[in-house]
Amino acid sequence: MQKPIFLSCFLFFFFVYFIPRQSFSCPQDHREFLLEFKKLLTHNIKNHSTQIALGELKTWRPNSDCCKWKLVRCNTRSPSKEVTDLNLNGLVLFGSVSSTLLRPVLRVSSLMRLDVSSNFIQGEIPGDGFGNLTRLISLDMGRNSFNGTIPPDLFSIKTLQHLDLSMNAIGGTLSGDIKELKNLEELFLDENLIGGEIPPEIVNKARNNIQMNFMSFKIPYGIGSLVNLSTLSMSRNNFSGGIPSSIQNLTNLETLELENNSGLSGEIPTWLFHLQKLRKLRLGGNKLQWNKNGSIFPQSKLTHLSLSSCGLEGKIPDWLKNQTDLYFLDLSLNRLEGSFPKWLADLKMENIILSDNRLSGRIPNTVGETSLMILKLSENNFSGSVPKSIANIYRLLWLDLSKNKLSGEFPR
Repeated sequence: MQKPIFLSCFLFFFFVYFIPRQSFSCPQDHREFLLEFKKLLTHNIKNHSTQIALGELKTWRPNSDCCKWKLVRCNTRSPSKEVTDLNLNGLVLFGSVSSTLLRPVLRVSSLMRLDVSSNFIQGEIPGDGFGNLTRLISLDMGRNSFNGTIPPDLFSIKTLQHLDLSMNAIGGTLSGDIKELKNLEELFLDENLIGGEIPPEIVNKARNNIQMNFMSFKIPYGIGSLVNLSTLSMSRNNFSGGIPSSIQNLTNLETLELENNSGLSGEIPTWLFHLQKLRKLRLGGNKLQWNKNGSIFPQSKLTHLSLSSCGLEGKIPDWLKNQTDLYFLDLSLNRLEGSFPKWLADLKMENIILSDNRLSGRIPNTVGETSLMILKLSENNFSGSVPKSIANIYRLLWLDLSKNKLSGEFPR
């Protein structure tokens, strides 16, 4: 009668003490790689000019299951419980750390998502580790201080769908090897020092979002073949030429940002306002000119519109009356005349920027019934007193009425 009990106890102790403990926790090498990263990161504390958020890294302890650590996710359905996600965003509060601390992280070959953004990382991107990441889907290295060029090994990650290298100091040109990223859907390269022409391979690869910066050349006509594109952001470049007519084929486009391109010129095409899904249109700060003779019958409901320095003349366009979803409007640096229309205040916008025009008359009292956060009317010909109702705009953060012909006492 005692044998079954003895056998049960034996099997219990056998499984507890003799079955490899890796089957109950993350792989040992993954734990070691991550602990090495933590060691390299915390070593920077000795440099008093760098401050690191260590709260969540306190869970990263030796001889513990790294799948239970904060910022770490594992594939719990797999017996090996491999690390798949690392969210290391914003660990460095200020100062700087070397890009070499990423080398241990890039050795975790099972990673599918890696976010090291906003960490003040400086130096070249360590490219020799990307060949290990054969399952990586999303890579976010934006908002750091990376320099040098984009390492060629990065383009070997054929599974990559999302790539964000924005807001760094990356230079050089973009290699045509980007064509190897066969599953790429989102590409963010804006606010870098990348020069040269947009490789045609990008036109054929990124399907949903493109945000990039290039120093020169024209926007490629083939961009219109990306029919699923929802975001096209190419502000702050030196693009020349006009807006390609092929963009009207992008019927899924929600955001078009082409601001502050020193060489972008020509007329603003009226068909832009026929893109029914378009919500954000930013064209200011270019040499683009408003089509004076073109009639606008928008089929889109915009939320953001910037036409700064686009040669607008006459009164503030009446077709804006129907843009009832609009909450950001910038028509500054034009030659607009006439009054501040009552209907503009009735749109209940958050940001109205009409600076540096030729507008005149009184500022309507109804402006005090808005929920404005920014109201900039400087460098016009507005006259009369400042409406007391402005004091009722409880959300107002920025008010600029300078260089007008206003008189009287400013409301207490």
